[in-house]
Parts: sequence; structure tokens; C-alpha cells
Amino acid sequence: MKKTVAKLTLGLTSTAILATVGAQTVSADSYVVQNGDSFFAIASAHGMDPYVLAANNGKTIFDTIHPGDILEVSGLSQGSFSYNAPAYEATSAADDVSDVEDVIENTPTDYGNSYPVGQCTWGVKELAPWASNWWGNANTWAIYASAQGYRVGNVPVVGAIAVWDGGEYGHVAYVTDVQSENSIQVLEANYRRQKQIANYRGYFNPNGFLGRVTYIYPN
Repeated sequence: MKKTVAKLTLGLTSTAILATVGAQTVSADSYVVQNGDSFFAIASAHGMDPYVLAANNGKTIFDTIHPGDILEVSGLSQGSFSYNAPAYEATSAADDVSDVEDVIENTPTDYGNSYPVGQCTWGVKELAPWASNWWGNANTWAIYASAQGYRVGNVPVVGAIAVWDGGEYGHVAYVTDVQSENSIQVLEANYRRQKQIANYRGYFNPNGFLGRVTYIYPN
């Protein structure tokens, strides 16, 4: 009699465990990453915080995601949402960065990060400490870097700094992944007024954004 009770109890416990697992499984939807996606874009579309989305998938906001990756999301299901990567045109890209982009507010130093917090130059300096505090606004970075002996060129490389010379102040970002010269991913700050460092764009064409792009390579 005791054995029968034990088996019945074990069966009920197993059922409860399976029910719990099932509830956890359906509490989130699977989303297949598309070309042009980023944590920022996917999280925005599903009503999530991008940092929470990354953490829920065992990643950080600085990690690169690739087309075909599967992420667990909450909110809208994949079936009811289709994200189209925005088209970045040189004529309108200036709207994607602040109109007070990188005016130097502090006296540069030879250590730390003297760029204004939240600006694109500050973000890249945080990611690439080898960048100088003395390179000025974003659109002058390649010029000053070259003068200091850094190699510059037109080919994107992981770990390089992308410098756009368009607009009044230009823009800089840190390259994290390269598919081709026309398809890269970056970490950046002050993109569409977002002052945190993140991957906001997924894969995009760097040659169609804010003028000419030049890359500064670490020595």
C-alpha cells in the first residue's frame, strides 16, 4: 500500500514539473534574426528593454547577432511582426546623429576619456582606449589619427574605428563584425539620440551613411 502511494505521489510530482516546464516554454516566443536586425530594433518592436533581451539570451548588448540566430523574446510574436531594416541614405543620415554631436566641452587629457559622456566620440573612446583624447570632433578623427602614425584606409576591419565626415561634426563607431565593405556591424553612442553604447543597426552599409567613411586601424 505504501509503494502504491509513493508511485502516485511521484506521478503527480512529475506532472506538475512538466506543467511548469510547459508554462515556461510558452511564456516566450522565438524570433529568427533577420539581416539588419539588432538588439535595439528587436527589443523596441517587442516592447522589451534591449539589455533584458540580450541577458535573457545569455548575451550582452555588445555581442553580435547574425541572421538566422534564434532569440527568445516576449511581447509580440514573430508571426505578427516583421522588421524591415531601415534604409540609410547620405541625404538624411544627419538626422540620425545629434546636432550638437561632439563639441569639446572639457580640456583633453592624455589619460581617461575627456569626450562628453553620451557622444559618439566618448563611446568609441570607451571601446577603444587607444584612441586619443586629442582628435577633436568625429569628422577630424581620421586626419589627426593619421598624423599621429595610425594607419587609415577604406576597408572595414573588426576592431577598427569607422569615421564618417558628413554633417557638421561627423560620426564615429567601433567595428565589431564585417561581412563585406558594404555590410558591417558597429557599437556606437549618440545614434538617433541614444546616449548609451549599443549595437543599434545590425548589419548596414557604411558607405550609405553620413558622407565618406574612413577606418582607423589600431597599431
